[in-house]
Amino acid sequence: MGTTFLISSLLILLSLIVQSKAITSSHESHHQAVLDTDGNKIQAGQPYYIVSAIRGGGGGVSLDRRERSRSSVVRQHGSEMNFGTPISFSPALASMEGRIASLPKERAIGRMLLGVGTPSSSGARTILESTDVNIRFSEMPVVWQVQESQGSSSPRTRRYVTIGGQPGHPGSSTVRNWFKIERINNSSPEYRIAYCPSVCESCEVVCGNVGISSESGKRWLSVSKHREFPFVFVKARRN
Repeated sequence: MGTTFLISSLLILLSLIVQSKAITSSHESHHQAVLDTDGNKIQAGQPYYIVSAIRGGGGGVSLDRRERSRSSVVRQHGSEMNFGTPISFSPALASMEGRIASLPKERAIGRMLLGVGTPSSSGARTILESTDVNIRFSEMPVVWQVQESQGSSSPRTRRYVTIGGQPGHPGSSTVRNWFKIERINNSSPEYRIAYCPSVCESCEVVCGNVGISSESGKRWLSVSKHREFPFVFVKARRN
């Protein structure tokens, strides 16, 4: 009975691994890897600076508080000499492995035997263009998300990039936490961040690009249909 159960568990595990590999291979064949300024492929879990691709267009990003706002918002520094705080990525595809972790306890025996990772694993995975990713400031447990808030200089509601989202678990409950990296210059590694998640087919999402909103002398990351923030990735050194 025990041997039959173990074999059955291993077969289920191997089936999930093959399915995950097939999906990953399909995505890699249709999407190019995101590159840093050295021409290297961006890897999940590794630290990078997001810096403006436009000369004189400002520097990197970090957290700050807007006036009359209780939440922290992602801000771009005005000086191009300030690279801000490193960020890292985690792809939605990694959550395929999470299906193993969500199996009943007895079925997860094979997972422990083979050492298969979970969505929180920061193993080396290439980040691909136009695929869903979580973005987080390095060493922070929560990820970037889109929240609506009234602008301090305008009565209109804006969608700002804040923090507080839980990583992984792609679906309706996390739809605000997923972004895509899209190339905007074929001759150089210049990109934009798009908010148009594919993790929930039934969710109604108003897509847009992450751009810059200026308020009170500071630059805040916000989502708009008519703006974008052209940037490059600079590999950050681990301390």
